[in-house]
Amino acid sequence: MKLPKLSPLTHRISVPQAKAWEVTNRAHDLDAAGEDIIHLGIGDPDMDTDDAVCKAVTTSLARGRTHYPPLAGENRLREKIASHSFEFKLNPEQIVVFPGAQTALFASFQCIAETGDEVILLQPTYATYPAVVETTGATIVYACLEAGNGFQLDVKLIESLITDKTCAILLNSPSNPSGTVFSRADISTLVSLCRSHSIWLVSDEVYASLVFDGEFTSPLHIPGSEEIAVVLRSLSKSHAMSGWRLGWSISSPRFAHALTELSQPMLFGVSQFIQDAALTALERTQQIVPQIRATFLSRRNYLCARLEQIPGLVVHRPSGGMFALVDISQFGCDGNVFANRLLDTVGVSVVPGFAFGETTVNYIRIGFSQDMERLKEAMDRIARFAEEALQDRPSLGKSQA
Repeated sequence: MKLPKLSPLTHRISVPQAKAWEVTNRAHDLDAAGEDIIHLGIGDPDMDTDDAVCKAVTTSLARGRTHYPPLAGENRLREKIASHSFEFKLNPEQIVVFPGAQTALFASFQCIAETGDEVILLQPTYATYPAVVETTGATIVYACLEAGNGFQLDVKLIESLITDKTCAILLNSPSNPSGTVFSRADISTLVSLCRSHSIWLVSDEVYASLVFDGEFTSPLHIPGSEEIAVVLRSLSKSHAMSGWRLGWSISSPRFAHALTELSQPMLFGVSQFIQDAALTALERTQQIVPQIRATFLSRRNYLCARLEQIPGLVVHRPSGGMFALVDISQFGCDGNVFANRLLDTVGVSVVPGFAFGETTVNYIRIGFSQDMERLKEAMDRIARFAEEALQDRPSLGKSQA
């Protein structure tokens, strides 16, 4: 029998970064087999969701909130997001609710790009971004940010990459994986650039609540960005609600209308009881978010201080987010080899740098998403592994990610 064909889409989404989580998946398998594995890979806060948020779900279910919601989201939640997200009040018509910021990102690019277009991604780039762009048929153009400049925006470089085919630039601050927080001046210049070229500026802001150094700036803080900016946020990191899958987009009413139209054939809305829990979470922001931020700041400080003491590791100290990007070039191997050997030798799971682009092949990303006791144990294990690996660098070998 001749098998039915698959769409070309299935090939476009099989980008190299799709293999980014293979080390993490192996780590979970080893964990399930009884090995003592410390997971510093995936960006999932280890804290439990606030009790009041969990109770809101049972209350919602008891009230029979199990029906189809409005496509763009429940009105009360959109109104709360509009008043919560920025220091100025937004219009609820600018908000569209999605099951997570990842879905909002995917939907946004379906409404932005098509075959023949170009999308500028900043490298290092989050592992899912290339596949999101590839699904539209658009071509990716990379703006490679320099480690020596702290992976800060290079607006002149970005401007040099713009052509008459460019339809969007994707921004992520604080950045995953680098943890870089982009300056207000650079974002303001980028907004002006996008306005002058009629280009969308998509801003992934899921780590906006986890800024430790400097000040967070969204494109929506810059006057004149309203018609070209698409902002994506969620409760995953800020409120320890990654598994709840609740995020949203903020854009012009024109773009929000397009996203709502797409939501009908793609999603038909987000569960009412999840939206009710999200409303409670936003109402309790002042009780939840500062504590989570303080916890991650303490972990960041400890993790970076320990990593900086380990010979062979060059640490990019993050200004925000949940990860540290670490250069392991001195070990004579790439990040993929290093990450796999680290897991097999001492049971610590990290993400190899190829997941974030060609410029970070010789890096690993280490998360600080475990409690302090586990972080201390992880740092002891990494130090032991690094000491032995430096003494026997040829045995690590090389690999092509």
